Amino acid sequence: MILRAKYVLDAKFELIDGGLVRVEGPTIAEVGASVDLGDSKPTDLGDVLLMPGFVNAHTHLELGSLHSRVPVTPDFCDWLSRLVPKMRELSRDPSGIVDAVQRGLADSIRCGTTLLGDISRFASMTRQTISKTQHRPGVVSFGEVLGVAAGAGEPLLRQAVDCEFASSDLACGISPHATYTVGPETLSKCVTAGASNGMRLCIHAAESKAEEEFLLHETGPLKEFLESVGGWTASTGPMNRRPIEYLHDAGALGPQTLLAHCNYVSDSEIDLLAKTNTSVVYCPRTHHAFAHPPHRFDDMVDAGINVCLGTDSLASNPSLSILDEVRFLASHRPDLSRERILNAATLGGARALGYQGVTGAIAPGMRADLVAVPLEPDGPTDAVENILTGTRQPTFCMVAGQKMNLQAEV
Repeated sequence: MILRAKYVLDAKFELIDGGLVRVEGPTIAEVGASVDLGDSKPTDLGDVLLMPGFVNAHTHLELGSLHSRVPVTPDFCDWLSRLVPKMRELSRDPSGIVDAVQRGLADSIRCGTTLLGDISRFASMTRQTISKTQHRPGVVSFGEVLGVAAGAGEPLLRQAVDCEFASSDLACGISPHATYTVGPETLSKCVTAGASNGMRLCIHAAESKAEEEFLLHETGPLKEFLESVGGWTASTGPMNRRPIEYLHDAGALGPQTLLAHCNYVSDSEIDLLAKTNTSVVYCPRTHHAFAHPPHRFDDMVDAGINVCLGTDSLASNPSLSILDEVRFLASHRPDLSRERILNAATLGGARALGYQGVTGAIAPGMRADLVAVPLEPDGPTDAVENILTGTRQPTFCMVAGQKMNLQAEV
């Protein structure tokens, strides 16, 4: 198959006017202003920018049914106190979880997402659902583990490392939920299990100012919240360390680890992330909804940290669209370069999820994960600026050389 577009965004984030992409099986074979047509007639995608498929490096598909049911406020702990009862209801509604995952996968394809990292407390159920779903992105499923007391996280860890439904487009990972919901022993077991099974880790870290206070002093609103839900019943004393320092001392940082959020990090913590080659996923609209201070995206990239983008869940975000996140950043963070934003939305996410050199760019040998975004007729003449400031949604999406059905109904 040969695809033609008004513009193609190549691996250097440069535009090819009237670009062509030749796809053979699941792989990109050739890219340029001219390619070997052979006996094929190009499929003309029209006035679009053809670019690498988006990578959503952090979401929770199973929370889709909570969309608009837990309004976000700047008080993170108050929001958690309202979220937890809703999540407990989910455990009694398996069909609702399945429906949320199916809808989330379909919505992701419509948004042009071709690879995503999903956090799941019900990993056995969600992985089976994902494996049976066609017309979907590739998925890295991080089985979520919680447990402060010794041995409390064992059942969830066994579920996380169970790869029964793993395949070429469904990888398994482990998510020790957060620095304050996983005790030192459970965190250590997750790190060991990840290393033993070749699995990546995803951990919520430095998400709120309350988390920092709790780890340093074991005081504040987060402690009150945890005690109210039975999540911190036996004190081990304050950790006397900031979140990233704590994870580093626990051996949880490294190239196999992806940290979600990192909204409150010091210069020394940025140095630790850089030295350990730990990736960070930034969720712009969720970050904004909680009124956090500006994310240190540029400082992290300048330090050599791989920063990617995520949507978080529909419990805190209006959509699962990385295109919406990119557009939000373009309008709310003019200090960030367009190239860095696009890199975070594609190559950065691929690297964080273990797909570096596999997807995230339009180049020969890369997987044919592609999305076409229509250009605004009256928009900027620069194609990248056009889609970043526009509102039009993808009209074409391809995953591993297969054209996706953007109108698929669940």
